Amino acid sequence: MRQGGRVVAAFEKVASAQALTRRFDKAGDFGSALLGGEFDTTPERSEPFLATLRLLRVGDMVVQQGTTSAHRTRGGIFPGIAVLIVNLQAAERPARVNGAEVGTAEAVLLGGGAELTVYNPRYLDWAALALPLPLLEELVEVAPLPLRVRGASSLLALRPDRAARLASALSAAGRLAEDLPAMVDTPCCASNLAMALREEVAAALTAEAEIRPRPRAVGQALRIVAAAEAFMEADLTRPVYTEQLCAALGVSARRLHDAFHAALGISPHAYLKSRRLMLVRRALLSREDGPDLVKSVALGHGFWHLGHFARDYRALFGELPSETLASRGAKGSARGRPRKAGDGAA
Repeated sequence: MRQGGRVVAAFEKVASAQALTRRFDKAGDFGSALLGGEFDTTPERSEPFLATLRLLRVGDMVVQQGTTSAHRTRGGIFPGIAVLIVNLQAAERPARVNGAEVGTAEAVLLGGGAELTVYNPRYLDWAALALPLPLLEELVEVAPLPLRVRGASSLLALRPDRAARLASALSAAGRLAEDLPAMVDTPCCASNLAMALREEVAAALTAEAEIRPRPRAVGQALRIVAAAEAFMEADLTRPVYTEQLCAALGVSARRLHDAFHAALGISPHAYLKSRRLMLVRRALLSREDGPDLVKSVALGHGFWHLGHFARDYRALFGELPSETLASRGAKGSARGRPRKAGDGAA
């Protein structure tokens, strides 16, 4: 498969037409639906997760335009792909991408192999353009800045008028995907869209664009979080607690707390709790059913108050633990059978 074809192939797996709109109430499903890499999404606990994702294929490029509630997304970009992320909505608390706030006159450029960490604290409109790396390099060939697109992440300050035009073009693509998807199937429309998007991307990245330097503290925070994740990934089955992370990384609790807040917008305690809930979910989906399975798995992952556990589980995944068991093909309905210990609301 030629470079860049992977994102188009992924699009073709979920759409027979050139455009589609998908709506989500589970963060995990939303993260899996994002194109251009592999991503995991978790919601903020303060509100239910809701998202609308509009996808539009334009030649070798795929526009993703979304409206999402508060969440965190982590992942990496596929080799041979570049992704340009744009914030479409001014906000007092803008999204943070790789530790940096992204305003409406800025964009994040990610090359193949780059890691992505997004913290979105509120409902937000955004857009991302995934395209083959050689195409991006062609578009920025005359750019007056050393754009690093292979395995790199750059925060770009765009000229305000060019940023507005790029945002408008990506927003229009999202509206077209939702309101008039059949139009994109016509060759003339698709060709014109492709040319227009290429022109707007090239103009935005070559007209006085600048790479914003990453603050040293942000770089250090990202390295600490990456080291923490490497420690946790060494054994994906074990629960990990804050004290263990501090000892393993040789950092104080305060430094670990500051690093997680800078990189992810969340405390280590909340992050590790979400991770333990994910381990519980994985265990429920993989183990043989048996008496008190939910209770034993919850206790085994450090959840001693079963009512609070059930509440936190439902807040993160949108369903009770018993409903997770039912979703893997267990007999009966989780809503129609007596609840097991740990399935009650707090």
